[in-house]
Amino acid sequence: MAKTASAIRFEPEEKEWITAFAKMNGSTFSAQVRQWTLERLEDELDARDLAQALEEDDGARISWNEAKADLGLAI
Repeated sequence: MAKTASAIRFEPEEKEWITAFAKMNGSTFSAQVRQWTLERLEDELDARDLAQALEEDDGARISWNEAKADLGLAI
Protein backbone atom coordinates (compact mmCIF):
# COMPACT_ATOMS: atom_id res chain seq x y z
CA MET A 1 0.00 0.00 0.00
CA ALA A 2 1.37 3.41 -0.94
CA LYS A 3 1.93 5.86 1.88
CA THR A 4 1.39 9.58 1.77
CA ALA A 5 3.31 12.26 3.63
CA SER A 6 1.77 14.49 6.28
CA ALA A 7 3.32 17.35 8.18
CA ILE A 8 3.10 17.55 11.96
CA ARG A 9 4.84 20.34 13.78
CA PHE A 10 6.74 19.58 16.97
CA GLU A 11 8.85 21.75 19.18
CA PRO A 12 12.54 20.89 18.65
CA GLU A 13 12.78 19.37 22.13
CA GLU A 14 9.71 17.20 21.48
CA LYS A 15 11.17 15.92 18.22
CA GLU A 16 14.48 15.13 19.89
CA TRP A 17 12.68 13.27 22.68
CA ILE A 18 10.62 11.20 20.23
CA THR A 19 13.64 10.53 18.01
CA ALA A 20 15.69 9.33 21.00
CA PHE A 21 12.86 7.03 22.11
CA ALA A 22 12.47 5.65 18.58
CA LYS A 23 16.22 4.97 18.29
CA MET A 24 16.17 3.18 21.64
CA ASN A 25 13.55 0.85 20.17
CA GLY A 26 15.23 0.39 16.80
CA SER A 27 12.72 2.56 15.02
CA THR A 28 12.58 5.88 13.22
CA PHE A 29 10.84 9.08 14.22
CA SER A 30 8.25 8.63 11.48
CA ALA A 31 7.56 4.97 12.26
CA GLN A 32 7.25 5.69 15.99
CA VAL A 33 4.78 8.54 15.52
CA ARG A 34 2.80 6.44 13.03
CA GLN A 35 2.66 3.49 15.46
CA TRP A 36 1.53 5.67 18.36
CA THR A 37 -1.09 7.40 16.22
CA LEU A 38 -2.61 4.17 14.92
CA GLU A 39 -2.57 2.59 18.41
CA ARG A 40 -4.34 5.64 19.85
CA LEU A 41 -6.91 5.58 17.06
CA GLU A 42 -7.63 1.90 17.75
CA ASP A 43 -7.95 2.61 21.49
CA GLU A 44 -10.36 5.48 20.85
CA LEU A 45 -12.50 3.35 18.54
CA ASP A 46 -12.53 0.51 21.09
CA ALA A 47 -13.63 2.95 23.80
CA ARG A 48 -16.41 4.25 21.54
CA ASP A 49 -17.56 0.69 20.79
CA LEU A 50 -17.58 -0.14 24.49
CA ALA A 51 -19.60 2.98 25.34
CA GLN A 52 -22.13 2.10 22.64
CA ALA A 53 -22.36 -1.52 23.84
CA LEU A 54 -22.94 -0.34 27.41
CA GLU A 55 -25.70 2.01 26.23
CA GLU A 56 -27.39 -0.84 24.36
CA ASP A 57 -26.95 -3.38 27.17
CA ASP A 58 -30.33 -4.41 28.58
CA GLY A 59 -28.77 -6.00 31.66
CA ALA A 60 -30.04 -9.49 30.83
CA ARG A 61 -27.63 -12.20 31.94
CA ILE A 62 -27.68 -15.97 32.06
CA SER A 63 -25.76 -18.24 34.41
CA TRP A 64 -22.82 -20.39 33.38
CA ASN A 65 -24.99 -23.48 33.82
CA GLU A 66 -27.66 -22.03 31.51
CA ALA A 67 -25.00 -21.17 28.91
CA LYS A 68 -23.56 -24.69 29.06
CA ALA A 69 -27.05 -26.18 28.63
CA ASP A 70 -27.86 -23.85 25.72
CA LEU A 71 -24.60 -24.87 24.00
CA GLY A 72 -24.99 -28.54 24.80
CA LEU A 73 -21.74 -28.64 26.76
CA ALA A 74 -21.05 -31.25 29.41
CA ILE A 75 -18.24 -29.34 31.10
